[in-house]
Amino acid sequence: IFEEAGCNQTTLAGQITCLKAVPSQTLVNLATVARYVVQDGTIVDTEELDVTNKNGSTADVNVIFGTTANDGASFSTYPKVNVTSEAQGIELALGISAAYAQDIINSGLFPFYDTGNLTLDSFNVSQRVATDKTFRCVDEATVYAGATSGAFKSAYYYTITRTYEGYDPNNLGLSGLSQGPTEPGYPYGDPELPYFRLHGSDLGFSYGNQYPLRDTQDLEASQLISGYFAQFAKSGNPNPSLRYLQVRGYTNTTQGVRESGPWQPVSSKTGPTKKLDWPAPTVIFPDLPQCAFLNYSIEYYFEGGS
Repeated sequence: IFEEAGCNQTTLAGQITCLKAVPSQTLVNLATVARYVVQDGTIVDTEELDVTNKNGSTADVNVIFGTTANDGASFSTYPKVNVTSEAQGIELALGISAAYAQDIINSGLFPFYDTGNLTLDSFNVSQRVATDKTFRCVDEATVYAGATSGAFKSAYYYTITRTYEGYDPNNLGLSGLSQGPTEPGYPYGDPELPYFRLHGSDLGFSYGNQYPLRDTQDLEASQLISGYFAQFAKSGNPNPSLRYLQVRGYTNTTQGVRESGPWQPVSSKTGPTKKLDWPAPTVIFPDLPQCAFLNYSIEYYFEGGS
């Protein structure tokens, strides 16, 4: 990063001074960017986050973790050839061996849904594996450990199941697979039909500025979900006061909060968690058996994982 930003001073202090003067837009557009937490010795002073002990090494703060339902679809490779078997499709999509692909099938934990398009259907299995292995399992294990050990002041978990487009290197959106198929009355896609909830596809709902709106529920979900996150940012608790919502005239959000029930913090191996949509029901941690199969069980960190 120093080199690409032109900060070639002979001392580290000089390089840091130089880097501080580089515009942020320039930094994020460099070929090499700071993707990971930096152990700076002040804010972050340990090599890794200890989520299994309450020993003062973590900040005493409330946390919220979650994923979109199909985050892994953005990081799996849609096969560029028409595959001839489920195993071949999984092998190509995940870049794994034929033996590992067969292990996934033999587990019986990642069901194959037959739409008649073998390439798409095997990709659907693959993206679930990728979602679990890359995002869901580690987040669930982290939240569970930090919540039950006391390392986190409190911890909330969610899965967003209403999304729009997102990071789509496979161009799934060209066939309606990132927003719902286009139907009469649904020029931007029908969100009630199957589509992949891609990485980054939740932002319009999280920030309350979703556009376009595919149906009435898109507006209501955007209001409800952004309300949860706004309340968490203000108080460390995602549950807004019904009285506050009523006084502000937030009729839809008031209804959504009532129908959804309270968002409880994680307290056990099963959650609880929220499925963020309209409304937002309380559910257990998704894919617990699948995560255990992938060697990322809910007890991963208590079992010595790092």
